Amino acid sequence: MKILVVRGAFGDSYEPAWCRALTENGHSVIFFDSHEVIGISLICRIQKRINFGVDINRMRVRLLDLIKSRRPNVTLFYQGHYFDAETIDAAKEYTFVVGYHNDDPFGPRKNLLRYRVLNRAISHYDGYHFYRIQNVLEAKALGLSNSELLLPYYIPSIDFQRGDRSVFSCDICYVGHFEGDIRSRCLNAVHAAGYDVVIRGEHKYWAKHLSQSLLRKLTPLAPVYGGEYREVLSSTKIAASFFSKWNRDGYTRRSFEIPACGAFMLSERTPEMSDLFKEGVHCDYFSNVDEFLDKCRFYIANERIREKIAAQGHSHVISNGHDINSRLRQWVSQVEVWMESSS
Repeated sequence: MKILVVRGAFGDSYEPAWCRALTENGHSVIFFDSHEVIGISLICRIQKRINFGVDINRMRVRLLDLIKSRRPNVTLFYQGHYFDAETIDAAKEYTFVVGYHNDDPFGPRKNLLRYRVLNRAISHYDGYHFYRIQNVLEAKALGLSNSELLLPYYIPSIDFQRGDRSVFSCDICYVGHFEGDIRSRCLNAVHAAGYDVVIRGEHKYWAKHLSQSLLRKLTPLAPVYGGEYREVLSSTKIAASFFSKWNRDGYTRRSFEIPACGAFMLSERTPEMSDLFKEGVHCDYFSNVDEFLDKCRFYIANERIREKIAAQGHSHVISNGHDINSRLRQWVSQVEVWMESSS
């Protein structure tokens, strides 16, 4: 198929990764970078933030001109925050229009400006894939019958165990943003118990919630991306995984990246994770601060058991189609079903 991918997110794990995987799966891919077309001046950045303005409208017109001239079989709006119902309806005259969202547009933050235009346009799409099953049900309730689940994934070309495991060596690491749940209490607790803890995220959000001794150890505290992120995972004894309550997560992309990088995953316990990974076989789980501390003590003291579970988790994601190429074969198959039923 000829597939036009319309960028709405940031980062190589999103649209560029989809383009590469779709191309590897034999499809012809056209890439439209909405951010780049809008521009980077101060006024353009303001328009992106409020999702309104002459540059937003100009970008929509340029996209429609591209669709008219190239006539892709399918146009994928990744997140699609910039595109109103009128743009989606106009595109449908020339292409089959689908969307995908890796965040939660209907959740606690549904009134954010970036979700308002999207949520009014959702029912106008020919089909839409979501990261979470609750979003599928919510989209159907809004009138979008062609709504399906597409799980997150790992990317084989970048999500693998690095050879030098001493680069960011530590007992316990967490890579991610701060939320006001149990994550800071868990990480403060294991630090207070004497374990070597590494956190990688935005300093301004984490700083107020970490003990002074942990903050001093971590300073400067900063995010990591790309190969450095994978090096952190490959170098730790335990990779902690907490889930966003803002996004109502029951799993996240990290749930697949951690085992793909060969790391032992200690994850918040959710029904979704229990369906995906067997407790004590592919990873382990915790539900509160005390259980997190107890599990960290046990697995740091029992290297053989920890490494066996990490190896089984790695084999599990590799052999069960949790990579991006397998996910996008599923995506193409579902879109083809929608296209056939619509004709």
